Amino acid sequence: MKRLYIAAILALAGGMFAGLLMQEDPGYILISWGKTTVEMSFWIGALLFGAALVGFHLLMRLQSGVRRPLKTLNVFSSAGRDKRALKATVKGLLLMAEGQWRKGERLLKRSAPRSGAPVINYLAAARAAHAQGRYEQSDQLLKEALDSTPGAETAVSLSQIEFQLERGQYEQCLAQLLRLQKKNPRHRWVLKTLLKVYQKLEDWQGLKTLYPQLLKQDILTDAEGKQLMIRLHLAMLEQCQNLSQEDCLEGIQKIWKELPAELKKEQQLSEAYARALHACKADILLERFITEQLRQNWQDHLVIIYGLLEKGDVRQQMTQVEQWLKKHSDSSALYLTAGRIALRNQLWGKAADFMEESFRLQPLAVTAAELSRLYSSMGRTSKSRTYYRYCLDLAGYHLPSLPLPKTTAR
Repeated sequence: MKRLYIAAILALAGGMFAGLLMQEDPGYILISWGKTTVEMSFWIGALLFGAALVGFHLLMRLQSGVRRPLKTLNVFSSAGRDKRALKATVKGLLLMAEGQWRKGERLLKRSAPRSGAPVINYLAAARAAHAQGRYEQSDQLLKEALDSTPGAETAVSLSQIEFQLERGQYEQCLAQLLRLQKKNPRHRWVLKTLLKVYQKLEDWQGLKTLYPQLLKQDILTDAEGKQLMIRLHLAMLEQCQNLSQEDCLEGIQKIWKELPAELKKEQQLSEAYARALHACKADILLERFITEQLRQNWQDHLVIIYGLLEKGDVRQQMTQVEQWLKKHSDSSALYLTAGRIALRNQLWGKAADFMEESFRLQPLAVTAAELSRLYSSMGRTSKSRTYYRYCLDLAGYHLPSLPLPKTTAR
């Protein structure tokens, strides 16, 4: 339509220009043949010559049509329209492959009614609209795809799920996936997408229910399944810590009880369970758990948590730590824990000795911070400042050398 307007304007401008020229000088043409002469203006001659050319062109087209009448009629036949629709579909798909979404969408939608498989046109057009961010139009095209081919419900649903997943519409996506899974429990694409959506929604219980099916259909290998279960239970234990103290304790104990025996040996999970017990203020249970775990398998990260206990018999804890030191005298974590428990027993010198040994075995910022705090409280400011500098350096806070005021005695 825009081209037609431009052509009309150009034709009008050309006519006005020609009219001005004709008024200025009409020109003269004389044609003589034997005793016959024809006289006319230049502009009339030019018009007749142009009309003759157009007539000749139309005559040649007519002659070609007479020679190939079947091909001429085929242009207007049903088969011809179908063929043009197929060409338009192919062209639309090629445009989409080139990233020309708008043009491809228009061509595919226009040729859909005459296409042999209109659902293909509508699905491709919906994808093109989705790629442009025209989500309402995309959903409408999916509806037209389903209306054109009622048996393509699964194909349409899969496209809709894919679009919803990319848009971040996880709740709607989950509802569609569960409906499809009910119809076909072994559909691999549906199971893989369910795995993604459950993780996005942090629906750990749903993911736990889905897990056996993922293994059964070989969606995950045994190693991948194990890692997934570790991440799943780590997230569940962390999630329980947001509950009330009573619900937190009940939730984490249930999770640990239902955990497979092989996973209970994983250090990540045992540490997460211990920290969850500590967060729930269940130090009595925590002390018993750590003691039992260390009896079976020594783990430094559990030893560190043992030093954070706020309840229990501190003298018994001191005795327990000293017994462990006889077997694990090379454990920096154990010496740090021994120092903290010595502080709870108000054994200041002993605590300093334990922490000094821990720092000697493994210089850590946290150990330096504990020593700096302890020596500051003991009035040993020089040592406190020394370990404070160690703490800053080990934590990555490397301060530049700058002039500072000198301390003056008051």
